[in-house]
Amino acid sequence: MASLMSRILKNSVLKGASVLEDSKVFAKKDAIISPVPAVNVAVSGEIDGGLGAGLFTIAAKSRHFKSNYALMFASTYLKKYDDAVILFYDSEFGSPKAYFESAGIDPSRVAHIPITNIEELKFDIMNQLDDIELGDHVMIVIDSVGNLASKKEVEDALKE
Repeated sequence: MASLMSRILKNSVLKGASVLEDSKVFAKKDAIISPVPAVNVAVSGEIDGGLGAGLFTIAAKSRHFKSNYALMFASTYLKKYDDAVILFYDSEFGSPKAYFESAGIDPSRVAHIPITNIEELKFDIMNQLDDIELGDHVMIVIDSVGNLASKKEVEDALKE
């Protein structure tokens, strides 16, 4: 008789399901090390730690260089991987092409995706994630989630 774990994994319809110790998701710890040691300490606790895979949120008042930090990591990511691309979801339209270029980012490696509400972000990002494969070098930057309204909020505002 198969073990309980074997049966559970066999029944999963999700690709990538595995025993945690064999998980490909956690197999390789790859950090994007910024050129600013203090930033590396802030995001990882180590001077040479850098930004790891997963979700990372930058929160601060307006005009506190949040976009600059994101672009610094994006630039470092693109330099690390020749085949990498950036998905840039833009709700604020405050980062023109020159802003990317000044951060050392090749604009031809950035997909600029304008969004006006949270549903657009949710549906588009799910389509993108469904097609991205483990090992693809993709960084997603959202500028910014904080000011995104829902579609209903937008419709209600238009109706006053």
